[in-house]
Amino acid sequence: MFVSQVADGPPSSHDSPQLRPQMTRGEIESALASGSSPPVFTSSLRRSLRNDRDDSALDQNHLSHRKTDCSQPLSSNEPETKERKNQICFQPRASILDYTELMYQGSDRIRGLVTCFWTIIGAYLVSLLLSHYENNGEFLSRGLASLIFSRGTDLILSDLALVLSTSFVVPFVRVLWIGRWQPRFLDPRHSRSMIFQAVAEIGWLVVWYTWQGTRGWPWSQRCFFSLHTAVNWMKVHSYLSTNRRLACSLRTRNELEELQSTRKEQNKVTCMQIKALDAELCPYMVRFPETQTLSNYAMFQLCPTLVYEIEYPRTSRIRWGYVAEKMAGTVGIFIVFYIVVAHLVIPHLERMHEVGLLLTTVHLMGPMATCWLLFFFITFDSIANGFAELTCFADRRFYDDWWNARGLDEFSRKWNRPVHMFLARHIYMPVRELWKNSRDIKRSGFISHLQKNMPPSVAAMAATFFFSSILHEVTIVVACHRWNHGVFFFSQMLQIPVILFAERAAWFRGQQALRNWSFWLSMVFFQPLLLCLYTYGAFVPKSSSLQGPIATSTTAIPVANATYSL
Repeated sequence: MFVSQVADGPPSSHDSPQLRPQMTRGEIESALASGSSPPVFTSSLRRSLRNDRDDSALDQNHLSHRKTDCSQPLSSNEPETKERKNQICFQPRASILDYTELMYQGSDRIRGLVTCFWTIIGAYLVSLLLSHYENNGEFLSRGLASLIFSRGTDLILSDLALVLSTSFVVPFVRVLWIGRWQPRFLDPRHSRSMIFQAVAEIGWLVVWYTWQGTRGWPWSQRCFFSLHTAVNWMKVHSYLSTNRRLACSLRTRNELEELQSTRKEQNKVTCMQIKALDAELCPYMVRFPETQTLSNYAMFQLCPTLVYEIEYPRTSRIRWGYVAEKMAGTVGIFIVFYIVVAHLVIPHLERMHEVGLLLTTVHLMGPMATCWLLFFFITFDSIANGFAELTCFADRRFYDDWWNARGLDEFSRKWNRPVHMFLARHIYMPVRELWKNSRDIKRSGFISHLQKNMPPSVAAMAATFFFSSILHEVTIVVACHRWNHGVFFFSQMLQIPVILFAERAAWFRGQQALRNWSFWLSMVFFQPLLLCLYTYGAFVPKSSSLQGPIATSTTAIPVANATYSL
């Protein structure tokens, strides 16, 4: 790994091993060649830096920087390449709202806010449970619990097989792209290799979506398995795409080295190209293709990221108390989530065919906003940070201040950074470069007019939204076993003209508070509306005449005293 620990006195109770400053490989090699050692942070310098450090960098005491910061300027020994310029950077940093990390750092700035929030939630849940006991003779509704935990063994074994099946990518890369006897017709630089990769990914995805459809699981198991299948597919795609690019660089580098060896004099341009490719193949300490091992892929599979890198910034140790607290938080938030869904969401969905779609949407605005916040905390604050601690993954920036978003585009970038980084690397950046390069090619007709008048950033954004909408729609259709005429797809694609209007309307662009209000109002209203549209047929009783073509599945939902089809 890149930077080892430097002892500068024993660490205090809130201080972890110190960090070296960010240095490039060229700087370290020149320092070692001159007989000097890389500089370290002294105590006085560390104190001065700590005073100037902003709130988002409180994790530096615990995080051991083992990877250079991509934002640092490259040294003269590392020429800048197009890939390096567009690289998605990983740096040691903590989550903004990670209260546990702040307490480990000795900061209690939001302690009162967190205590107040969970106290209010707890008091409201006690009132809700007492009300349910008075009306039904039991504190907690058990119908949803029996549904969630039914056929649990089958789900666990299927999910384990799903994760293990993704390991096919390691022999796929080693045999076809970097092996000694790799077939020449599958050169990673050729388009045939990309097509072969796409066929393998789609085949894997179809197999597991078909398997999920034949198990006869209830909707809760289908939703979990469909989402986990989509997450694992993104990991598979990132691993194959990144290694195919590195395999292209490796072959190009070997060919340039062979060409250079046949010349009597060294060509400076070729030497610079070889150095640039070496910097890409070995950005820090480990060199491609030495990373192509099952252990390396297993670590990537466990890390809470969807973007594959040869190396990630790592922490110095595992804090088991931190892990235990995140596990307890996961259980506690799940219990709250269950109570809200069972007592506040499902009862309104049961009466949707009586009170109507619009009134049900209004009733669900509060509960759905609560469920959305709980899903955010259990996913990104508890589970993601817990796995990051177990794998010593130092980049905990799983989200930004999405609550301050002034539009849907800013929200999509900030609220789920793992997916945003995946889309940025594998969809947005390639489409932007392709669109920019294709503008120089002379064409006639509508495509030529579109390329001349549409900026590459707008084209890349449209392609990213289109891919994201397709992925969301397919996942929902597979999970719900019904297609609702692409409502989710079109609702997400309609965000593009809204985003363009917000950016180009001068009177609206400067109204930051108004834009934030409009964002929150749209999120609070349209999320329960989409839920009602996709579950309307599911919660119509079997004896009702409203059961039409939208409710054709036969899986039963035993909730309360009625049975509904989904």
